[in-house]
Amino acid sequence: MSDKAPPTRYDIGSDIAFILVIPALLTSIHFLTPSTLQQQLALRPSNPQWYSVFTAAYVHAGVDHLQGNVVGYLLAVSYAYWLCLHTDRRQWFRWTTLGMLVVTPIVVNSVDLLVFGSVLPEVEGYSRGFSGVVGGFGGFLIVAFVGAIWDTYGPELAQVVGIALVLLLLQLIDVVYAGTVRPLVAGLVTFGIAIQVVGVLYERGWELPTVEASSRTLVLQVTSAALVVGVLTLLVLQMFPAALVGGGTFVNIVAHGTGLLTGSGICTVFLGIAK
Repeated sequence: MSDKAPPTRYDIGSDIAFILVIPALLTSIHFLTPSTLQQQLALRPSNPQWYSVFTAAYVHAGVDHLQGNVVGYLLAVSYAYWLCLHTDRRQWFRWTTLGMLVVTPIVVNSVDLLVFGSVLPEVEGYSRGFSGVVGGFGGFLIVAFVGAIWDTYGPELAQVVGIALVLLLLQLIDVVYAGTVRPLVAGLVTFGIAIQVVGVLYERGWELPTVEASSRTLVLQVTSAALVVGVLTLLVLQMFPAALVGGGTFVNIVAHGTGLLTGSGICTVFLGIAK
């Protein structure tokens, strides 16, 4: 599924149009369809309709809800696309994005149905919004980032960076909800990263890896990596806020976490097929 030739302007233009179709669709549904229809498309765990496990992802409770999801989607998908262009994986990007748009809503809302319909039936209301899919694109961005490091520096550094990144993002989530850095959690994260570093060095006979790149190239690569990490940090803070209730709505962190895991799985499967 790797690109056979460099993309043309038409290819890039069609990709950008493909990316922008989703915000246009979400906006059109919110502003151009009757509220009664949107209500029917939303998932109600206490009385679900079979189609709502898919359609609920494409309706929103209000303009702020829609805006937050569109911004999160554009951040995640644009950086994922940029990395896929860099690693000649446009086809992987397209197939993964299609899979994300179809599969992730079903998985996320099925989990919502299980959690809020069976385990927590006392929780009433509607489950709707694109945020679970945004979480999926966050997972896509993580895998695309690790893949770019793999292609540039090899599997050893990619493994260390990938695991360290996931552990640090989990640390960030813990800080958000604990309100402080808990020594036990920070210690476990540090230990996990240290184990990866020691393992790689042991396999290399304790020889430090060398980077064959000019200073300018290295600075550009480090800056690019910092931008990706910054976007992932913003997405995590958006998906896992400290205040879970606001404006009469509940932030569904279950859906966000499910979407993140589902998206990571989908793009990994397609990446494996591509190889």
